[in-house]
Amino acid sequence: MLTGTIFDVKRYAIHDGSGIRTTIFFKGCPLACLWCANPESQSYLPELTYISTECLSCGMCRQTCPNEAISLVDQKVIVAPEKCDLCGHCVENCPGNALQLMGRTVTLNGLFKEIETDRPFWDRSGGGVTLSGGEPLAQFDFILAFLNACKKKYISTAIETCLYTTLDKIKAILPVVDHVICDLKIMDSGRHKINTRVSNQMIKENMKILLVSGADVLVRMPLIPGINDDKKNLEAMGAFIESCRKGARVELLPYHRLGESKYRRMKKDYKLVHISPPSKEKMERARKVLETFDIHVLI
Repeated sequence: MLTGTIFDVKRYAIHDGSGIRTTIFFKGCPLACLWCANPESQSYLPELTYISTECLSCGMCRQTCPNEAISLVDQKVIVAPEKCDLCGHCVENCPGNALQLMGRTVTLNGLFKEIETDRPFWDRSGGGVTLSGGEPLAQFDFILAFLNACKKKYISTAIETCLYTTLDKIKAILPVVDHVICDLKIMDSGRHKINTRVSNQMIKENMKILLVSGADVLVRMPLIPGINDDKKNLEAMGAFIESCRKGARVELLPYHRLGESKYRRMKKDYKLVHISPPSKEKMERARKVLETFDIHVLI
């Protein structure tokens, strides 16, 4: 049976495409952007997280674990990863919500049953379903089957993608997806790899194909002070997009630190604690640089 792994379903979303949308967040991403607001999206597998400050040290998790994978040491929960099978019993029985399972397996039918109650909102607002992540195309077989099913049910679809995938996958989804939202972060390949873990060569090639194809595309640029907000990078991005499609839509997104607490929960280091969100003035300066090219810039 075909299955996918997701970590969240966000209802009544208004920033992930037209109208009111239901956004499904898929786990797994080939990138590891330093500013990523969803660190729980990076691994392809479900993950068990624990916040000691929320723990009541009641021992319910230990008592209900069928694999004896949990112990209490100095009133703190210790999970033995070699015994834990991520069944979720400890999460269900944790009265303090100190334990949380990031990610779950879904089937096509199960996912449709979960989201189709939102259909009246899609129909009235011109909305639909948005696939986000992580990187949805990392679960290509499930995504393609889901998009085909949506097409048959006349459900509007959008996909948010970093475009770090093979061209055949991009071409395969174009006939069955209505809107594509893709990121362009840094034009220099070396800088891109330092800040995201991967080169941007494949990303730029796929973006060019998308924009030239005439598909409905929104290019998003996260603006991160000191990383990609310099004039040279902005001019290179503007020139590249203009060369692919004159009048292309580009949305500037200000960097934020709203996901910082997630890093603490997952025992991961947040690398950009020294960077503050860009001011309105910096956002406007960036917009003016981009508007020197034949593209339509949104903030």
